[in-house]
Amino acid sequence: MPTAEELAEILKVLANPVRLKILALCLFKERSSRELREMLGISKPLLINHIKKLVNAKLLDVRIAFDEERMVVMKYYKTNEFKVVIDGKVLEEILINSLK
Repeated sequence: MPTAEELAEILKVLANPVRLKILALCLFKERSSRELREMLGISKPLLINHIKKLVNAKLLDVRIAFDEERMVVMKYYKTNEFKVVIDGKVLEEILINSLK
């Protein structure tokens, strides 16, 4: 069960419309950063910032491949299936851990 800090961090990562769109776009199909930039209409630095947060939260997987034809390293992203549940049991566990 996540700690209060871990749960808050995941919720903070999810509380951004662009990051939610990235997760949706990568749910059924692996996407390259170029595809994501074009589909979202955002800059590369902004995309990298969002992707870093999603990968660190383990909500997005990254696969690195070498494109021999173009001689470049490509990154492909795929959403990890996840479920966020905040019920009485989770809150009770957070309370118990915070009192230790």
